[in-house]
Amino acid sequence: MSGASLDPRPFWVRWGTREWAYLLLQLFLGLRFLLAGLSKFHGPDGFSFGYFYSQILPALSQPFLENSFLPVWGVKLYLGVLPYGEILIGSGILVAGRNRIPLILAGFLYLSLAFGQMLIGGHSTVADIAIHLGLVVLALRLIEAGEGQKGAA
Repeated sequence: MSGASLDPRPFWVRWGTREWAYLLLQLFLGLRFLLAGLSKFHGPDGFSFGYFYSQILPALSQPFLENSFLPVWGVKLYLGVLPYGEILIGSGILVAGRNRIPLILAGFLYLSLAFGQMLIGGHSTVADIAIHLGLVVLALRLIEAGEGQKGAA
């Protein structure tokens, strides 16, 4: 690689609209997942695993146990690991750069959340989740477009 091919300008000058759009989506989605996971452990006395397992998990489980055909063990298992998955996916999105794996995992998590809400009749929540899923799809498309642009250069 010759020195003439390196652009000496700082990234904020070199970046085009696509790069900025992806960065903004990456920050939003990463923070959204990270804070959604962390907030489940935040109680009146600060962060606590006990608060999640004694207060939040039973409250989240109740509608699914009353209004769906899902087995109790499946509901408890899914909701028990949900905040950890949100924290890991959010962290992954924030630090992975243009790696699509955390975004794909985020998309599947949003699909599973939407499925659960469909089972209990949470139609407005399904619509909110669909918007977030659309943002994940947009982020994936921006990665793909950026790769195509680099290949053409």
